[in-house]
Amino acid sequence: MSSNYSSGDTIDIFRPTAPGRFDFTPFFEDIFFSIVPSVILLVLVPYRVISLGREPRKVSRGVLLDNKSMFLAGFAIMQMVLLVLHSTNAALRTRATIAAATLTFIDALSLCVLSHLEHVRSVRPSVIINVYVLLTLPLDIARSRTLWLNDGTKSIAAVFTGTLGIKLLVLVAEAIEKRALLLPRYRYTSPETTSGIYSRSFFWWLNTLMRTGFHRVLNNEDLYPIGDDMTSVVLHDHAQQAWRSAKKGHSRALLWSTLNAVRTQLAYCVLPRVCLIGFRYAQPFLIFRTVSFASSTDESENVGWGLTAAYGLVFVGLAVSTGTYYHMVYRFVTSTRGSLVSMIYNKTVDLSITAIDESIAITLMSSDTEAICHGFETINELWAVPIELGLALWLLERQLGLAFSAPATVAIIAATAISIMAKYMGKAQKIWIQGIQTRVDITASMLGSMKAIKMLGFSDRLTTLVQGLRIKELKLSSGLQITSASAYTTLSLIGLLASPMNTAISTVPNMNAAMACFDRIQSFLESDARKDHRLPLSAPSRKTILQAAPEMEGNIELEDIPSGADPNEDSTQLIATRNASFAWSVLGKPVVNDVSFQMLRGQFLFIIGPVGCGKSTLLKGLLGETPSVKGFVYSNSPATAYVDQTAWIQNGTIQQNILGISTFEEPWYTQVIRACALEYDIAKLPNGHATPVGSAGISLSGGQKQRVAMARAIYAKKELVIFDDVFSGLDTETEEQIFRRLLGRHGLLRQLGVSVLVVTHAVHRLSYADHIIAMDETGRFAEQGSLQQLRVAEGYVQSLATKHKEEDRTKVDDEIPINTNTTMVGSGIVEKVDAELADLNRQTGEFAVYKYYFSSIGWPSSFLFFGTMATYGIASKMTELLIIFWTDAITIQGDKVNGFYLGVYGLLAILAILGVVGGCYYLNLVIVPRSSKVLHARLLDTVMCAPLSFFTMTDTGTTTNRFSQDMTVIDTELPYALIDLSLMFVVAVMGAILMCLSAGYFAATMPPIVLMVWVLQKYYLRTSRQIRLLDLEAKSPLYSHFIESLNGLATIRAFGWTDNFLGRNMTLLDTSQKPYYLLFCIQRWLGLILDLMVAALAVILMVLVVKLRSNVASGFVGLALLNVMSFNQSLAIIVKEWTALETSIGAVARLRSFSAETATENLPAESQGVPEDWPAYGSIDFRNVSASYNPEGTLVLRKLNLSIRAGEKIGICGRSGSGKSSLITTLFRMLEITPESSITIDGIDITTVPRQKIRSRLNAVPQEPFFIKGTIRSNADPYHQHTDAEIVTAIRKVYLWDIVTDKGGLDADLDTEFFSHGQRQLFCLARAILRRSKIVVLDEVTSSVDTASDALMQRIIREEFKECTVIAVAHRLDTILDFDKIVLLSAGELMEFDSPRALMSRPSAFRALYNS
Repeated sequence: MSSNYSSGDTIDIFRPTAPGRFDFTPFFEDIFFSIVPSVILLVLVPYRVISLGREPRKVSRGVLLDNKSMFLAGFAIMQMVLLVLHSTNAALRTRATIAAATLTFIDALSLCVLSHLEHVRSVRPSVIINVYVLLTLPLDIARSRTLWLNDGTKSIAAVFTGTLGIKLLVLVAEAIEKRALLLPRYRYTSPETTSGIYSRSFFWWLNTLMRTGFHRVLNNEDLYPIGDDMTSVVLHDHAQQAWRSAKKGHSRALLWSTLNAVRTQLAYCVLPRVCLIGFRYAQPFLIFRTVSFASSTDESENVGWGLTAAYGLVFVGLAVSTGTYYHMVYRFVTSTRGSLVSMIYNKTVDLSITAIDESIAITLMSSDTEAICHGFETINELWAVPIELGLALWLLERQLGLAFSAPATVAIIAATAISIMAKYMGKAQKIWIQGIQTRVDITASMLGSMKAIKMLGFSDRLTTLVQGLRIKELKLSSGLQITSASAYTTLSLIGLLASPMNTAISTVPNMNAAMACFDRIQSFLESDARKDHRLPLSAPSRKTILQAAPEMEGNIELEDIPSGADPNEDSTQLIATRNASFAWSVLGKPVVNDVSFQMLRGQFLFIIGPVGCGKSTLLKGLLGETPSVKGFVYSNSPATAYVDQTAWIQNGTIQQNILGISTFEEPWYTQVIRACALEYDIAKLPNGHATPVGSAGISLSGGQKQRVAMARAIYAKKELVIFDDVFSGLDTETEEQIFRRLLGRHGLLRQLGVSVLVVTHAVHRLSYADHIIAMDETGRFAEQGSLQQLRVAEGYVQSLATKHKEEDRTKVDDEIPINTNTTMVGSGIVEKVDAELADLNRQTGEFAVYKYYFSSIGWPSSFLFFGTMATYGIASKMTELLIIFWTDAITIQGDKVNGFYLGVYGLLAILAILGVVGGCYYLNLVIVPRSSKVLHARLLDTVMCAPLSFFTMTDTGTTTNRFSQDMTVIDTELPYALIDLSLMFVVAVMGAILMCLSAGYFAATMPPIVLMVWVLQKYYLRTSRQIRLLDLEAKSPLYSHFIESLNGLATIRAFGWTDNFLGRNMTLLDTSQKPYYLLFCIQRWLGLILDLMVAALAVILMVLVVKLRSNVASGFVGLALLNVMSFNQSLAIIVKEWTALETSIGAVARLRSFSAETATENLPAESQGVPEDWPAYGSIDFRNVSASYNPEGTLVLRKLNLSIRAGEKIGICGRSGSGKSSLITTLFRMLEITPESSITIDGIDITTVPRQKIRSRLNAVPQEPFFIKGTIRSNADPYHQHTDAEIVTAIRKVYLWDIVTDKGGLDADLDTEFFSHGQRQLFCLARAILRRSKIVVLDEVTSSVDTASDALMQRIIREEFKECTVIAVAHRLDTILDFDKIVLLSAGELMEFDSPRALMSRPSAFRALYNS
């Protein structure tokens, strides 16, 4: 072959290859190897230069910049020399040569400018420069070869080769990262952000994290931060902007607005997906050409080496494009998650309190968002699959002719089936998610009220209820589970046809499920927001008022402001109402009717009235929370310190709860602590101000929680403070201290001139009020005025006949021990956790976890499942081997063998189908429901049997996360990962065997490959398992923040803390996004390595084919290449599903460790049986009883000795925190008693009786009412032991039947707003009437009711429980004066135990407490 183009050659001919030469034509090289890349670069450079011109300087100057400038200057000079040489030398000069050289010279100059700007104004190496140099370098090598092959261009070839060397130096210099040169403000940017294109393409930026995870335990601080473009603030702003501009009425408005918000991340997925299609569909052409080459020994080996290089290029391209594509997809998915969660929370804090459903927000944030993200992982397949199907069918038509219609028909039928199935998927998904929502709602409610549940003995009932919901949910989910050259080219094409069809089978149903979740979230986002109806105190006109609420004009009765009623008349006014009526919905019946009053600055205003008259509704109306259906509310206090009737306490320390979002000021903090009478309580706590209070303040008494909430309100220094019946849980001594220190003449709030609005049943404290409003049962104002005016008005106040306590101005506070350690404490909750034990299995995992999971399935079922998977894998791959024998038989015997081989082929295909269908059916309908049911039951039993101390130390969100997130993983991710991994593992093993059979020497690669994969999985899994656990753990604070925000929504908005809580949510979301995103990234890190390994195998196999083609039949070559091609896909799926299995098994590991490590309150010795009628009498003896929350904890009761005879009525009193609640919780065996302690009931030592048995035999009314989600009937009679008539009679006795009848009777759902707080206590008393027991325990049952309701409850207690032993904790000491005995406690010790008469007749502590 001549090395020169002869005179007869036309170098300007436009074709890729030169005739008779293994080379490209010069004209083709000039056009496509030079001009096209140059033009693309020159188009992109101006846009990038303009973009960088807007950026600030980010990188310091250094040697790297000088080297870049030097290399690029040299490159430009060399390009100029080449231009001159081409102009003076006609050898190999085509029509395009001068244009190509000129454009390349201009490129070099533009690169000099761009490189300088990229270096100083971008934190990462230039993408444009690196891509341009990397892509043109191999093209220039081909051009250099052409020049060297031609004798007339040696000088040009030499200069061109020198230019190549300089370009290589430019490539190296531009690829160097600048992290060490970044200016200080950019130093802590994520390594991904500062990485160059090579590091990101091959995931080198993750290597440091992988090494760290291999060598030690990871924590959240080790994880790289999220990039600026994926921070929650940025995502939320984009999502909110897109949602505001969306067409809200459209059924898919949220879907399109979300896609619009993350359109950039979605667009980045397109190019790598197109490249993936190109590389994937190049494989059949390579197989065809390789089999032809192997069957023709006449062809040159150069063709084989060219094919080897092509295989290497295609498989490396597949590896990089796959990695890049999924990396971009996961950035898109992570951005979608951040957008949706932030929008859901933003809507949550804007919800109307009348529309709050706690479970909806939590389920939307967890299950629905996860389902959407799962669907969005394959959203690009919606456009890619049709393209791939079209390509596959077109190529099949070329290969088979008309016979291609068979697979085409199958594809059409499959597509039709998918579309039909998808319609049902969305509905099934919505029903299933609603089932999850109901279960999680009840579980979260249960976890937040475990003290009341244990006291009521409802543990068994709640266990049955929640497990029943779980089984129902699994039944709902069961409807949701889905899941020779010519011959081998055809098989490869059919495989390529099957791949997009399989993708479609999973993509379309998943997307429809995501659509259903989008519908649920959209409905939530479009639900009623809080509409603040309050108007400013600034003399508004009627026009202003009408503009204030245009949406409500049709529903609100508007009135003209009467002449002279301008609310701005008095500049001292803070709040004013004019004929206002408030309801719990815009169209609902008003609870508060036609009220008018004004509140002045610095005024103390008290509101009183009977239970259920609307006092709390009025307060929430003044805060803008409940709708005003008539009249006007004016306010000059946008931020208000509000303390709800049920104290809102966050899971943190006492100090954190008091500070809220305020900064710590020690003198002011100490003053507030003293004003709220918390010094004594804090002094007794083990960690003082740093004592964790647990979820919802479970470790505090009711009075302590109220005082902490009061302290928070005062510490915030707001102009207006609103207390909603906050004194109900306080003893008289503490109540006296707080009234004197806060509301007295010299009280803190008086001194500060703060306005105070108090709703209270403590009518004996009305003397502290400047103005009093009394409400009647209809929700109207019965009277208002000062106490002196109302005493003589013969109205409601005068009818109370209460002894009003005047402030003792001469009294000086006693010295109280003060814990002087009031310095700012850390934000972490103090927990006694051994870090090493907590991190066991985080790195290495255990076979025991798999054993634990498969034992929940049952070993016979497990073996049966894996047997079906093996049947599929073996049978499906044997069909490929059969093709060799089939084609050989046809060659020898002709077509008469077709019937036999077709039968064998069909038999194998049927076996494969039966294996996969049978396995999937068995997994989805037998294995998953069984294991999910068993694992949930184990988790539920662990929680229900946990001691009370567990709930004081463990965040509710953490436990809720186990019931929601972990269970969702076990239901969805784990079984699908198991089935796909099992299938692909068998297929990959069979593929490896077939490759070894095809090329014997290839078997030598298997041991190193197996060893490499084993080492790789050891290295990889140490980090992946940890990040998965960090992902699960990082979601717990996010869930807790959601739950706490929902519980304290009115408080958060009243304080004006909404923006701060939004910011807190953004921070927690960013924290949870880090492991979520990095888990995806390290999966791609592993996938890329395995894909590159397959690329190496393909090259090795091609080398063997080239060198041994005379010894290997072409059929076996095709079989080997087909399996290399499918091996790549099998390994990709194995990597994905193996990773998913290993990471999702982390949920099982968490459940296993939780069940193993969580202590149980039930001890082995507690197994004694008791008679059916026990307790038959009700006598109780406490002997030397000392108790604590846990065996090693601080004693809360000390050496208590107490004997209660059957039928006695015992009142328990003492200041808040004295041990009253601890005494009764000890009786219910919720605290741990010391070995020398003894408690007997009717002579039976209860320390030997199962705890649930004790609780079920005692009758309790807890301080905080607890209701099961359900009807009035199911709450009044949880165990279904009474007739409707008996239930109605009990409800009538507490005068609630009229309210129940108005709202639907016994079948009405008992929601949170069904009863007022006082009415809830009355209902709990009705439940106690139905539940007969000889021992009745009442924990502050009259604390939240007015005096009339108090009298009613006392009468009911005395009539209904006259034959019972009654133990009543009381702060209203009048209610227990006729009891048989009084127990007075102080600091957990028994101070006095005698009859009220005896105690009042001598100078006792009880008499002092009563007189206080």
